[in-house]
Formats: sequence, structure tokens, C-alpha cells
Amino acid sequence: MRRLIRIIALMGCLATAVAVPAGGATAAFQCRGTDRNVQKQVRFARGRTTAVIKDTVRLCTAHEYYLRATGGQTMTVHLAAGSKTSFSIYAPTGDIIEGADGVKDWSGSLPETGQYIIHVGTDATAAYTLEVTIR
Repeated sequence: MRRLIRIIALMGCLATAVAVPAGGATAAFQCRGTDRNVQKQVRFARGRTTAVIKDTVRLCTAHEYYLRATGGQTMTVHLAAGSKTSFSIYAPTGDIIEGADGVKDWSGSLPETGQYIIHVGTDATAAYTLEVTIR
């Protein structure tokens, strides 16, 4: 058991204080420190205003989707995933957009021109579909 915990700790995850069943199986794990961010680019097909991304985010990682947009445009983001997965949207200034922190749906007018980041985070490995529309 100690060897298993040591291996998990070396991989970047640390076991939480959870009772171990008699069979020796562990229950839950929690990330040590911050998640590892995987950077990705939102790509819109020519002539399209919506991008649909299907991916899987692993425990102890987060996906950061980058896209450029103009102030005053409307952005709509929808995340279809399990209950432990959500997103936050960061403006070019680095501030989280109001109402877009730890959510699955957001729509609003963008405050400024520049690069936006959609940060998809999770508390469990999860497959997801992210839909981003800019008009």
C-alpha cells in the first residue's frame, strides 16, 4: 500500500485521507498543488462562428483554450460533461469574466479586444464536448 501511494505521489497526485477497504483498493485521489495546464487553440472552420471540441481532460490536468475576439462581440460557451467538470473564462487582462467562473454555460458581450482563455478543469477524469460561438 505504501508503495502504491509513493508511486501515485511521484506521478503528481497524492492520496487523500480515506479509509482503505480490506481488499486494499484505494478510494479517492486529489491533485497535489495546481493542475498541469494543457494549452490548446480554438479553431473555427472557414465561414463558421461556432467551434465544437470533443476531448478528455485527465485528473490533475486542465485544458486552456485560447481564442482572439473583438470587444463587443457576443461569446456563448457550453460544456457538456460530468458534474465534476466546469469552465472559467479569462479576459485579455487576466480577470475572470463575471458569471463565467466554474460554470457549464455562459453567454455575454466581450468587454475588450484580445486573447481570451477558456479554462476547463475537473475533479475527475472526464470526456467533454465544448461548444464556443462568437458573433
